[in-house]
Amino acid sequence: MAKFNKEIAGNENVEFIHVSLDSNEESALAWAKKENFPWLHVMKQSIAKADLAKFKTERYVPFYCFVDKDGKVLAKGSQASFAKAKEVAQ
Repeated sequence: MAKFNKEIAGNENVEFIHVSLDSNEESALAWAKKENFPWLHVMKQSIAKADLAKFKTERYVPFYCFVDKDGKVLAKGSQASFAKAKEVAQ
């Protein structure tokens, strides 16, 4: 959250979406609430419906994938995604 608040919050060109692979929706949402995540949450059972299945994780959590408005992947991973978000902010 600190990195988000420092580098992304307030940037109108970037929007975060939390995609949870947790099977227990209640605990996943409780965790997101505890962490004060201000962004949209998409639960496991809604991933296909939200057309997010094409953005596969890379076996680590959290996994960041920076996409443009057309769904083109511009960066993967925390460092690259935050760098791209910073670039878009300028």
